[in-house]
Amino acid sequence: MKKAFTLIELLIVVAIIAILAAIAVPNFLEAQVRSKVSRAKTDMRTLATAIESYATQNNHYPSLVAPNSPYALTGGGSINGPSPFLPGEEGVSSRFVWLTTPVKFISTVFRDPFINPEVKFAYGPNGAILPAYDGYDYVDARTLGPGGRIGGTRASGACSGAAWHIVSAGPDKKNCFGGGAMTSSYSLQCHEEGCDYDPTNGTISKGDIVRIGGGPGVFCGVLPAWDRIQNKKNF
Repeated sequence: MKKAFTLIELLIVVAIIAILAAIAVPNFLEAQVRSKVSRAKTDMRTLATAIESYATQNNHYPSLVAPNSPYALTGGGSINGPSPFLPGEEGVSSRFVWLTTPVKFISTVFRDPFINPEVKFAYGPNGAILPAYDGYDYVDARTLGPGGRIGGTRASGACSGAAWHIVSAGPDKKNCFGGGAMTSSYSLQCHEEGCDYDPTNGTISKGDIVRIGGGPGVFCGVLPAWDRIQNKKNF
């Protein structure tokens, strides 16, 4: 007589597999998020070193106006150049081209690990796709201050109170510009969700991964929503 599993035994095995999967899958997904956070922070450390090296050689930080952008070439149009990752698209990642040519402070432009290549771009504060935000967002205060390439009053208000900042969309996949500047062009939701990502709030929680540098930037009256120099929020 041939022996076989009974229905009860099969159900017990299926239940055990389901329990193990329920434990393993969330842990695997959380490990993936932690790995991406670590990668983003490592990329930012490398970029920070390159930015400071650029400043040492040029006596100023790289401009947020990409060197191959329409604005840089003609004085009008978009400040972003062709995306290093997406043929036929423009992207904020082009702002890092300053660090790759003519002097290679970095060998290649990095891509934000939290941006889904199939979606192409980060999401905005309202959850809609944010065109051009194909990677880490870089902003410097000098370009946005009086006498800067673009000029105006935002200056350090647009980059966390610092001379420059780099922003990753973070695990929520929303780029909220590190909180943005205290102007009408940024919503309250943008300010709130532009806080610093903190894994203690949950591995997948709101907030951007932000790195600042250069000390306090040029101040022109517009406050940053999240002042990372003074470690406070202004809303």
